Amino acid sequence: MKPTVYIFRGAPASGKGTIVPKFCELLPKPVAFISQDDLRWGFHLIGRKVSDVKDSEHMLAYKNTELLYEQYLKDGSYTIVLEGLFTWDDQKSSQGNAKSLVELARKHGFDVKSIVLRADKDELLARNAARGYTVPREEFEDLYHNVYKKIGDGEEVIDSTRQTPEQTMAALAVIK
Repeated sequence: MKPTVYIFRGAPASGKGTIVPKFCELLPKPVAFISQDDLRWGFHLIGRKVSDVKDSEHMLAYKNTELLYEQYLKDGSYTIVLEGLFTWDDQKSSQGNAKSLVELARKHGFDVKSIVLRADKDELLARNAARGYTVPREEFEDLYHNVYKKIGDGEEVIDSTRQTPEQTMAALAVIK
C-alpha cells in the first residue's frame, strides 16, 4: 500500500482544530500532523492580536508548512495529515493552496485525499465569536470566500453545519 496524505482545508471555525486531531487517531501509525495554524500562531501571534499579523507572515507560515510537509514526504514512512486555510489553486494566496500540496505528495508517490470542512457562514461566524481568539469579521469574510471559492476535482466536502464533532467524525470515518 502507498502511504497516504490527508489535506484538510476550511474557513476559520470550520472544525479543523477540533476534528482533525481526532481523525489522526483513526489512522495507521506513525502519523505526522502538520497544523498550519500551529506554525502561524505559535510563531507569530505570541503577545499579539490576530489582526496584527500581516499577509507576509501568513505566507511565511505557509512556506514553513510546505517545508515541514516535504520533509515527511521524503521520509515516506508516515501517514501525513495537514490542515489549513488553503485555497484550492490560488497561487497568490497568503494561506497557500491545496492543489500544490496534492501535486507534491503525488510526486513523492503518496495517495492523497483532500477534504474540505464546510459549514454555513452564519454558523461559522458564531463559532468564531465563541472562541478564545477570533478572526476579525473582514478577514473572516475574505478567508471564507477564498477557501470555498473553488473545490478541486476529487475533493471530499464534509458539511458540518449543525453537526456535533462526533457527527462530523462519522462522516470522515467513511473517507478514511
